[in-house]
Amino acid sequence: MPPSTRIPPQLQPYVQLPRDDSVLLFTSTLGASANWLLIRFLCNALSTTTPEDGGDEGYNVVLVSWMREYDFWRQEARKGAALDLEKLRREGQFAFIDGLGAGGNATDGNTPSRDSQTKIQTTPRAAVANATPAQRGPQILPARGPPGRVVPARGPPPTAPAAAATATASSSATNAPNGPASANKSAPGHHTLKSLDIADIKTTISTAISSFSTSAAQRKTLLIFDNPDLLLALNPAITPSDFTSLMLQLHTLPSVSHILTHIQADNPLLSLSTPPQPLEVAHHNLLVKCAHMSRRILGVRILDTGVARDVSGVIRVTEQRRQWFDVGFGIEENQDADDSGRGKEFLYQVKSDGSVKVFERGAGGEG
Repeated sequence: MPPSTRIPPQLQPYVQLPRDDSVLLFTSTLGASANWLLIRFLCNALSTTTPEDGGDEGYNVVLVSWMREYDFWRQEARKGAALDLEKLRREGQFAFIDGLGAGGNATDGNTPSRDSQTKIQTTPRAAVANATPAQRGPQILPARGPPGRVVPARGPPPTAPAAAATATASSSATNAPNGPASANKSAPGHHTLKSLDIADIKTTISTAISSFSTSAAQRKTLLIFDNPDLLLALNPAITPSDFTSLMLQLHTLPSVSHILTHIQADNPLLSLSTPPQPLEVAHHNLLVKCAHMSRRILGVRILDTGVARDVSGVIRVTEQRRQWFDVGFGIEENQDADDSGRGKEFLYQVKSDGSVKVFERGAGGEG
C-alpha cells in the first residue's frame, strides 16, 4: 500500500503543511499517544509529487527526538505508513538526531559509576556476624527501544568472566581506528547529541540540515522536535525562552520552512501545584510559548467519557488566522487556507496493523 493512502481523508488537510513558512504544534497525553500522528506528518512530507498534480516536491525532514530512538521510528513508519526511513536516510531526504545520547544514556563525570552504586546498595545496613549476603542473578528489565531489547538491572557486580569480556570489548572499541566517530561517519543522516547545551544542539541540527544530498538540496526542510520538554527536565539551565529562541534561529535558515513540535499536555503537567515546582513552571511556559507561535495546533487526548472499544481517542485541530509574528503587520492569512478547520474535532481508532481510522462523532469506528 503506498504511503499516501495511509493518511485518513479527514486528516489529510491538516497533515498537509501550509504553503507559507510556519510553526506547528501537536500535543498528546499519557493515554493517547501521538506517534501515529507524527508518522502521518512524515508520510506527507516525504512523499514526492509532481507540479502537474498540483502538489509540492516534498520536503527534507530532520527529526530530533529526546524520547524515542531511531529504531522505534523506523519500525513504526514501516508498520503504520509503509514508509522506508532507512532508504530515505541513505538517499539524503531524511535525517535523525538522537537526543537520548546526551540524556539518560550518556554518562557524566559527576555521576557515580555503576560499580560504586552497586557497592552502596549491597552494603548491609546492620552488620550481622557470620552472615553471607544472598547471591541473586541479574534481573532483566525492558528498555526503551524495539521489542526484545533488554538491559540488565542493578545487581551484584559481574563475575570475573563477564568482567573480562566487558574489558575485552571496551579495549577493542578503544583500539578501533576512530571509535564512535567512525560509526557516525558510516551512517550518514544519523546524528547523536553529545551534550545538552543549546549551542551544541544548534550546531548538530544545522549540520544535519546542511548534509542533505545535492539532489534534495532544492527541497525545503521540515524540522520536527519530539518531546523537547524532556530537555528542560534533563538540563534545568535551559529555559523555555532559550528553546523558543533556538527554534526561531533555526527557522531563519534559508532551507527550513516549517517547524513541528510535539509536547506532552497532561493536566498534571499544566496544573501547577502549591507551591509551583520549577519543572512544572518550565513545562507550562514552554507549551504556552509554542502554542502562541504556532499556525496550527493538533491535540490528541482520550475520551472524556472513558474507554471505548472502537475509539482510541479524540483529535482536535485549531487553526490560527495569523501567526504571532504576523500580528500588527497587516499580513493576512493565505487565501487558499481552509478556515473550516478552526476548532474541528474528530474521533480516531488506531488498529493493530498500524492503520488509523478518523471519523466524525456518531459515525462509528468499526468497519
